[in-house]
Amino acid sequence: MSYCTVCGAPRVAGGAFCTACGAAQPPLNAAPQPIGAAPLPPAPVSNVGAPLPGPPVAPRGGSGLRTFIIVAVVILLIVIGLGIAGTIYIVRTAKEKADALLHRVAPAIASSTGALSANSGLSGGAEAPASAVSGPPPALAPSSFPAWRPTASSAPSGSGPAPLKVGMLVVTAIGSPRGDYESMKQIVSIDASGTTLSYHAETPRPGTGVQGSSGGNQVTSVHRTVLPQDLNSAHEYAEVFNAIDPPSFPGTTAISASREVLADLEQKGTTSFVFRPNGAMGAIGSLMSNLSAMTGINAKDVGDGSLDKLTKVPCSLRRVGTGLFAFPVLLNAQPTTLPALRAGCTTNDGPAEFYILDQPDYPLMLAWKLGQGSQLQVIKITYPPEKKSEEQPAANPIEQQLKEKKKVDIYGIYFDFASDQLKPESTPVLEEIAGVLKDDPEWKLTVSGHTDNVGGDAYNLDLSKRRAAAVKQALVTQYHVAPERLSTDGFGASRPVDTNDTLAGRARNRRVELTRE
Repeated sequence: MSYCTVCGAPRVAGGAFCTACGAAQPPLNAAPQPIGAAPLPPAPVSNVGAPLPGPPVAPRGGSGLRTFIIVAVVILLIVIGLGIAGTIYIVRTAKEKADALLHRVAPAIASSTGALSANSGLSGGAEAPASAVSGPPPALAPSSFPAWRPTASSAPSGSGPAPLKVGMLVVTAIGSPRGDYESMKQIVSIDASGTTLSYHAETPRPGTGVQGSSGGNQVTSVHRTVLPQDLNSAHEYAEVFNAIDPPSFPGTTAISASREVLADLEQKGTTSFVFRPNGAMGAIGSLMSNLSAMTGINAKDVGDGSLDKLTKVPCSLRRVGTGLFAFPVLLNAQPTTLPALRAGCTTNDGPAEFYILDQPDYPLMLAWKLGQGSQLQVIKITYPPEKKSEEQPAANPIEQQLKEKKKVDIYGIYFDFASDQLKPESTPVLEEIAGVLKDDPEWKLTVSGHTDNVGGDAYNLDLSKRRAAAVKQALVTQYHVAPERLSTDGFGASRPVDTNDTLAGRARNRRVELTRE
C-alpha cells in the first residue's frame, strides 16, 4: 500500500497526484519518502511547441548591426587581399630588380663571351630567351621627344589632331624585359550616358616566352564608361583595367585626362591629380570597387577613408617647362608627331611623369611612367576608314601605295604575344586588303613579316614567316582570295625601318609588308 507524501491519504495505484490533496507524487518505484518530509517538486509537464511565457524579446542590432557585419567582412577581405598583394608585390619587385641587374650586366658579358645577342626581335612582343637578353626600355625623359615645331601640315583641324570619335582605336605599348606587349582601347559609343570604350590586353605571365615555355598569358577584356562630367572635370586617372571592374568609376577618367586638368596645367602650371598604382595595389583597388558595388558601402566612408587611400596616389602634378614636345605615333598607319605637354610629380614609389596630348576636347594620355612600374606609350591611333559612296568613292591608301610604289607597310594587323594568332582588331585591315585584291583581280601579292630586335634571331625569323602565313590563311579562308595570288616570306629583325631603342621605333619595325609582283 502506498500513501500520499503530503497528507498521508492512501494513494491510488499508478496515480501521479494525490486524490485527497492533489499533491504531486513520486513514481511508485522511487524511494519512499517519510511522512512530513518536504514535498518533491512537481513533475515536469511536456509542452513541446507551445510558446515560451514572458514578454516578446525585441530584435537587437537592426540595420546598424547588419552594416557593422558588412563593414567587418569588407575589412577582413581587404586585409587578406592586402596581405596576398603585399607578398606578390615584394616577390615581383625583387624579380624586377634582378631582371634589371641582369640587363645591366648582360652587354658586358655578351661583349666578352659572345653568349648573348642583342640584335634580335619579335613582332607584337615576346619574351627574350635566355640566350638573347635585351635591356628594358629607357625611362621617359625630356630628351625622349624633341621640341614640337608646328608646320602647315601638322596644324590641327576641327577638334584636334586626334579627335574623339566612335571607332577610334588607341594602341598602347608596354615595355618589359620580356618584350613589348600591347593594350587596345577602342571607343564603342558616345552618348548622354558617357564615352564607353572597350579594353583588350594580353599580358605575358612570368615563364611565358618565345621558346614555348608554359605559363600562358593573362587576357583582360572589359568595357569602361567615362561619365560626361568626369571627362570635363575629374582629377583622378583610373588607368588600371581588370576583369572584375565595374562598368564605370565615377569621378575618374580613362585613357585621357580631363579637360580641366589640361587647362590647369596650361594656365597655372599645376593641378591636383590622383592615379591608381600598377600591380598589386591596382588589383586591390578594383577589388574594393567591386566590394563597394556589392555592399553599397563606399570605401571612402569606412573609417577616415584610409582604405580608399591605400590604393590611390595623390600628387600635385606640375608642368615641365613651357613648351610642347613632338610625340611620335602612327596615325592611320602614317608616321607623324603630335603636340604633347609634359607633367610630373613625386610619389613614395618614385617620380611619376605623363605626356598629355595638347588637345582641349580630348587630352589623350600619350605616355606615362608611374614610379618603379612599366613605361606605357601610345604607338598607334587609328580611325575607321570613311565609307565609300557611289558618287565619290573614298581612296584606299593600301591600293594607292601598291599602285604607285608596289609596296606598302601594314600596321593594323595584330598578333597575340609570342604567337602567330591574329587578334580580332586585325579585321578592318584584312577587309581592306581583300577589297584591293577584289578590285584588282590581276594583282599578286607577297606578304612579308618583320619584327623588332627584342629576342632571338632564329626564333623571330621563324615567327615572322609564320605570321605572314597566318595573314595569307585568313585572306584565303575568310575572304576567299585564291591562294595562288599570295606568297609569303619573313625577315625577322633584319630590315628595320626605325630605331629599336624606343617603344615607338620598335612598333614601326613590327609590321607586315605587302609587295605587288
